[in-house]
Amino acid sequence: MRLLNDPGAAFLALGVAGMLAGCVTLTPKQQETLDDVRRFADATAQAYRVPRIRVSVEPGTNLGIGGRYRQGNFYINVGMLNSRNLNSLVAHELAHYVLGHDMPVAGASMAEFQLAQELRELDANAKAVEILMRVKGMSEKDAVGTVVTHLRGAQRAVERGGPITPGHRPPAAEIADLLARYPGNE
Repeated sequence: MRLLNDPGAAFLALGVAGMLAGCVTLTPKQQETLDDVRRFADATAQAYRVPRIRVSVEPGTNLGIGGRYRQGNFYINVGMLNSRNLNSLVAHELAHYVLGHDMPVAGASMAEFQLAQELRELDANAKAVEILMRVKGMSEKDAVGTVVTHLRGAQRAVERGGPITPGHRPPAAEIADLLARYPGNE
């Protein structure tokens, strides 16, 4: 319990955990896919005139989290490197970066923080569509379809008893929001 009461020790533990996050052994195919993800991230940074983002691979989890963006870093779950939903996930996390979702929600109650986080996720879904169009050259219909397909897979997982990804609304609600923002793309 001493670790919890010692800010220096807690900071060190977080640093070690962060370093270990990048320590995942990849197959040659996964490394090739990771290189593609990094090129996608670099092209997005260039298109939106923001600094390059660091892309790291984390070990798999069972929390329903395929990737996450934190403080200028994009962490991708190693299992996502084999996923057909990779472009959607990467675009979504890059959207958080482009939208500046690092900034904390200051002075918010837990309910206000949760609502603000859910709205950020909805905005990131919509920006992911834009990124897929602008950086990957997809049509609007294909970009919306790519994100909706990913969210439908998440909805099926929830229906089978899987968790709703922290900070997100149920995937069906996220699909409804995205289709309202991009009407005619069902």
